[in-house]
Amino acid sequence: MDNHNQHSLSLQVNEDVQLKLLEERHSTAYYELTDRNRRYLREWMGWLDEERSVEQTCEYIAMRLQQYIQHQGFLLGIYYQQRLVGSIGLHALDWSKRKGEIGYWLDAGTQRQGVMTDACRALTTYAFDEYQLNKVEIHCGVGNLRSRRIPERLGYKLEGIVRQNEWLYDHYIDHAIYGMLAGEWDAEKTFR
Repeated sequence: MDNHNQHSLSLQVNEDVQLKLLEERHSTAYYELTDRNRRYLREWMGWLDEERSVEQTCEYIAMRLQQYIQHQGFLLGIYYQQRLVGSIGLHALDWSKRKGEIGYWLDAGTQRQGVMTDACRALTTYAFDEYQLNKVEIHCGVGNLRSRRIPERLGYKLEGIVRQNEWLYDHYIDHAIYGMLAGEWDAEKTFR
């Protein structure tokens, strides 16, 4: 497990992509990014009604920072060419099972450039190397094919479909659960 202090987590993914711990000072930029993508995100993200103002976004980021301090997960901003374009996080940590989940979303205009695949590759490596997890999962809406391609590209195994796993505003959606074990992970052999 890494020894970290508040506001220190930053991962250089490649020349163009960096992951940085989101802090309260990023609330306005993160809210504006979310708001610009609200219609597109609504198809698969159930939390949008909980972030209707910069203040609510600031409270959410503060809560995630507390999780980071307590070693219960974190939320990173995804920066592409120095611009905030989305977020990725490690959550649902279960230390008794040494397991956690990666969740993510990306600005509609930044997709199809490999940004999220590279970010997930870096975060998976970090989860295994720094947090010493045994398993990392990624949960995606069954119909969210773009999102599902990311764990598939990285060699995650489809472990099953959980029926009606999430209430999405006015209907339930099924989730595809992907898993990667520490002993299976080889970041160098994953596809771009």
